[in-house]
Amino acid sequence: MAEKNYGCDHIGVFTNNPGGLIKFYTDKLGFTKEKEDALSKSTMEAIFNFPYDCNLVRLGLGNVKIEIFAPVSVMENKIDNIFGYNHWGFVVPDRNKFLDELKNSGVDIIEVKRDGRSVYFIKDPDGNRIEIRE
Repeated sequence: MAEKNYGCDHIGVFTNNPGGLIKFYTDKLGFTKEKEDALSKSTMEAIFNFPYDCNLVRLGLGNVKIEIFAPVSVMENKIDNIFGYNHWGFVVPDRNKFLDELKNSGVDIIEVKRDGRSVYFIKDPDGNRIEIRE
């Protein structure tokens, strides 16, 4: 497949300081808030092995998206190892075909049902999650 059919459409980060990150990306880099959502503990655990309810804020600037994940409760905000990169979105021309090829080559596929649709992730050898998107 031609290289132009592939791309990265978002980066996901965990933070204990969502307000600070949002302010930095919007005020300093010109991003705008595109979406806010709440993700349940079960969804977060299925995708990231992170068993906490989280808020999600997606920021955008042109073709670049940043998804900021922050735990909901004050107690969970005391967790000190939840900052930094957690996944990136890899855009492929035919997701089903690509997932079949990965599965046939021995790559484990993580399927999470969310809002009536399936979201698919894989892990690289270091355990970093990659969301497969079309």
